Amino acid sequence: MFWQVAKYALDPTGSGSASRTPDLVDADGTVATTPTEKAAMFHAKFFPPPPLIPPPALEAPPPPHPPPTFTLDHVLRAIGKISPWKAPGPWGIPNVAISKARATLAPLLLAILHAGLRLAYFPSSWRVFITATIRKPGKSDYTLPGAHRPIAEEEGLGKIIESVLTEWLSGYAEKEGLLSPNQFSG
Repeated sequence: MFWQVAKYALDPTGSGSASRTPDLVDADGTVATTPTEKAAMFHAKFFPPPPLIPPPALEAPPPPHPPPTFTLDHVLRAIGKISPWKAPGPWGIPNVAISKARATLAPLLLAILHAGLRLAYFPSSWRVFITATIRKPGKSDYTLPGAHRPIAEEEGLGKIIESVLTEWLSGYAEKEGLLSPNQFSG
């Protein structure tokens, strides 16, 4: 399996030549040939401007909610959700190592979570991503930016903390009716 993935990553045509991003052509016919032009074209495709949706009319905010209480079970559940064989983040810690060390890591991550909430701090080194652009399989024309997609790998330890917070925040927002009618679940 590894060699098949490596072969595709290096040369999806199987011709033996190294893979690289071809010149890209935008919808208006603009051709991107340099890495900077290609990056700008991918950026425009992957990060279009947000739609103009008027903000909802807001009432006075509700009284502050007591801070959430997180337990070891929350952290263990988040560790259990990570895919063990996905590529590691910038630190290079494999998810399988995090999964295997869950009994040792979970109490430490819980302490970091509580300290981070108390101090309103999340380590900036956990917000660093490695992003690669890969070809979507089965596309006939790889000169189009839409024939590619970004893959972003985040640091696994930060992903676990974020997962615990996201699970709580989603449940709280739904319970309090804070989600926009335009928001879809899933």
